[in-house]
Amino acid sequence: MGKQLGRLIVSGRWDNNVAIVDVEKALSAENDCTPNAVISRPRVTPDIDADGDGVPETPASGQPVAVVVDQASRYAYVVNHSGAATPSGAGQYQHGHPGLITVVDLEKAADPAHDGRLGAVAAFMPTGRSGPVGLALTPDGRTLLVNCGESPGSEDGGDEITAFDTSKREVVRRIMLREAAGHPAPGPSRHDSPHPSFGRYPNPTGIAVSPLQGGFVFVGNGGFSDVSVLDLGAAMAGDPGAEICRVPVETGPFGLAASGDGRLVAVAARESMSMPYEGRTISIIDVARAAAGGKDAEVARVRVGSDEPNEQTRPFAVAFTPDGRHVVATCFRSNTISLVDVADAIAGRPAEAARIHPVTPTGAQPRPRGIAMAGGRYACVVGGAKAGPRSSLVWLLDLQRGAIVSTVTEVGNETYMLAAIAPTTAR
Repeated sequence: MGKQLGRLIVSGRWDNNVAIVDVEKALSAENDCTPNAVISRPRVTPDIDADGDGVPETPASGQPVAVVVDQASRYAYVVNHSGAATPSGAGQYQHGHPGLITVVDLEKAADPAHDGRLGAVAAFMPTGRSGPVGLALTPDGRTLLVNCGESPGSEDGGDEITAFDTSKREVVRRIMLREAAGHPAPGPSRHDSPHPSFGRYPNPTGIAVSPLQGGFVFVGNGGFSDVSVLDLGAAMAGDPGAEICRVPVETGPFGLAASGDGRLVAVAARESMSMPYEGRTISIIDVARAAAGGKDAEVARVRVGSDEPNEQTRPFAVAFTPDGRHVVATCFRSNTISLVDVADAIAGRPAEAARIHPVTPTGAQPRPRGIAMAGGRYACVVGGAKAGPRSSLVWLLDLQRGAIVSTVTEVGNETYMLAAIAPTTAR
């Protein structure tokens, strides 16, 4: 069974590591609500010189928040939101630090000998910009796209997708996103969101790539409450007109995901950066319509997480099931996981087919966030409120049963995202 289910790589966020989880072990009854399925927790942040003596002696905070795995399951790419910031620096202010991407050798990452150490790190790749959030690989795997969502010292001012060559491990293109024309803000806001001074910059968050018609990039603009649609080839060629259109969604998006066939993109409308408003819906975007200019590209908007029309549920992440028939959506504020029927959503029928209420072993707020699919049957959802080292957990939701069947504990601290590792590496 292990060769069919594979592993997970779970970002640590306030823990400076990632957790490698064996899915088969996680599903064993004796391991439920324990950390027994965690194979290793390799560190993914560099050593830095915190005391100024010229000798790197302190592990950086990093805030590893998002992760993607290549098609061969050889490497994972981890976004360190605060890069090489000191733990105290990131703790005092988590935004506006120079970003850093860690390349993780997945075979070494699964070796317990590298637990808490840097032995699984193949490379560090500075973004050259601040506050990276989401990342995605192009369909050919040759390019890593990273959203840099902030500016130095600010939660605001993000306006770039940074493209890395995965073989050279260097920046090969900086793809600029347009600012809001005529916005009165003179520069990035000096306030935290939400604040009225936000709205000049797109502040990109989630990102997804569809291979349809040569490739399109969908970027969630947290600062604008819309999704940018870019022609991948044109963007990589440096064409300033690569951005085709913007598709409005309910409020500032966060998690994005493309369907397996590349025809649809799902978007979680998390929160506004300019006003105190959290979202209630996910959107489904038709890729072909978006590529044609965006008219009627949003083919469905579905309320998730509550039956109360005005309850702000704060959708966080989305993922298509392997068969493409459903979207799994997490809602941070309502502490729910929704299963949305895609066909019903597009037809305008009631589409929230199931709503699951995860629980934590300690009784703390569940706060579900990132999602990854494993074994063709399991939606693996990370959650847990910030509560100290190893306070996050992963729920394994059996899609056939519509129920959570296992919980893995001690994977991170307020972990954001995770990714599945193909079963070829699960030996």
